[in-house]
Amino acid sequence: MKITLGEVGTYINGYAFKPSDWGTSGLPIIRIQNLTNQNTIPNYFDGPYNSKFEVNKGDILIAWSGSLGIHVWQKNKALLNQHIFRVEFNKCEIDKMYFYYAVKYNIHKMLHLTHGATMRHIIKSDFEKIVIPYPSLVVQAKISKILNYLEQNIINYRTILSKLDLLIKSRFDELFLNTHSIETMEIGELFEVGSSKRILQSELTTYGIPFYRVTDLINRINGRPVDIKQYVDELKYMTLIKEKYVPQAGDFLITARGTIGKIYEVKQNDKFYFQDGMITWLKRKNNYINNLFFMELVKTDWFRRQFYSSNNGTTISYLSITDTRHLKVLLPALNLQLKFAQEVYQINKLKSDVQKSIDETQLLMDSLMQEYFG
Repeated sequence: MKITLGEVGTYINGYAFKPSDWGTSGLPIIRIQNLTNQNTIPNYFDGPYNSKFEVNKGDILIAWSGSLGIHVWQKNKALLNQHIFRVEFNKCEIDKMYFYYAVKYNIHKMLHLTHGATMRHIIKSDFEKIVIPYPSLVVQAKISKILNYLEQNIINYRTILSKLDLLIKSRFDELFLNTHSIETMEIGELFEVGSSKRILQSELTTYGIPFYRVTDLINRINGRPVDIKQYVDELKYMTLIKEKYVPQAGDFLITARGTIGKIYEVKQNDKFYFQDGMITWLKRKNNYINNLFFMELVKTDWFRRQFYSSNNGTTISYLSITDTRHLKVLLPALNLQLKFAQEVYQINKLKSDVQKSIDETQLLMDSLMQEYFG
């Protein structure tokens, strides 16, 4: 048996709170950023409101504009902002978490129904026409229990990854930031700082060597799928190699626009080219700094505060090659760097094992979701 989402319940859109309504006391306002990261500091509203906009712990919320997704609200009473539905299960009997997983599986259908060029959103009438399987409540509960178990395992594994990252940070602080004064040097004294050879739009193709934009490199750094749109011809790429315009293993790439300062160490088997001006290439001049030490240094607040404007404290919008050359780096004794690098290497091995568990659990969950809802 099947049922449409419109036959399940009522989808109540949030209230259009204006910035002038925001305050620092009252009930928190749930905006889309508070769903994608429920630790994001919210705005508050302290005034009368319609009870239909009230959200309580355990309510199912669906972001239908911008970042499409379904969420379980995990905090206490709050108020719902526009562009988010709160689900009232008032039309049929359905296991709430079964509904959650069924909609989560069908997110790709919502994306196919997306309207608008600049802000992705789904029309309510389209959403309500989506069909999901509707087995007995006993079967629904069994399915949701299995999927919840797997999803919770993934969450627990990710928590372990976060704690391992914190361990690396705490060891860095202990060894290099909470100790006596350490020598500094500019990046330009340690690396040749440049970018790729410019590739004209007319030279890009639909096949060949992947051509990375800033967003592609950030996805690569974050371990997300890289959706390649453009390529460099293989013969062109071979010419670039001969002319020494292609980074080698151990070189670094740093994002220079958008989310600036994200760093990637080029691997032995990497085969891609990248957008000039948007991504900066660091090529080692000497052996004064260890690669693992440098990778972790770039992530620290100590280093990243250099990305803030001295005028108003906001993040700069572009990190030029000249600016990059003058960025300061800590340069402790090499034996200390190597000691830290060895610790990071061991922690990264643990992280790799944990990530493998995440991938395997996610694969099993995806397979079961296909079986249950496909």
